Amino acid sequence: MKAVQLDERNPYAHYSLAIISAYADQLEQSISAARKAIEISPSFALGHLVLGMALLFSGSAPEAISPLEYGLRLSRHDPQGFAWFNMLALARLFSGRPEAAREAAARALQVRPNWPTSLEVLVCCYGALEKWDEARRWAQQIGGFTSPSDYVLAPLKAHNPAWTEQMARSLRRAQA
Repeated sequence: MKAVQLDERNPYAHYSLAIISAYADQLEQSISAARKAIEISPSFALGHLVLGMALLFSGSAPEAISPLEYGLRLSRHDPQGFAWFNMLALARLFSGRPEAAREAAARALQVRPNWPTSLEVLVCCYGALEKWDEARRWAQQIGGFTSPSDYVLAPLKAHNPAWTEQMARSLRRAQA
């Protein structure tokens, strides 16, 4: 089997490596590839977005905020914006900014209503704000989905057990 050659000048090649690496549990490689994509093309929105995601997955929530915000500003109409807004919401949440997190989670739902991951993140944001009536309202909508959304947040949950438990507690309390 022949090895795939990476085009060193193509930011999309580095973005692809970054996103694959993030989900293959190679977070340092993901961060490095995202930074390389940005080095090649400083206005490459996907490079900033995947850097923020990789930093978040690796447990660096405060450092993840800036690249996520910048990437979203560069690509205001990204059809995958709902996923990036969820990453931003979680970065803000785990950086101690629950109201800003709730705003990003609400934006994710505006882009793609009723996506289970967005509902889960929004419930956690309302839980962090101690707004349990709102958390319960959104948690009820999650119950209508048969397949879990964990695959999107799997790397975050695998590397950050305290955050995983915080999210699980909020969901349990909202669903009680």
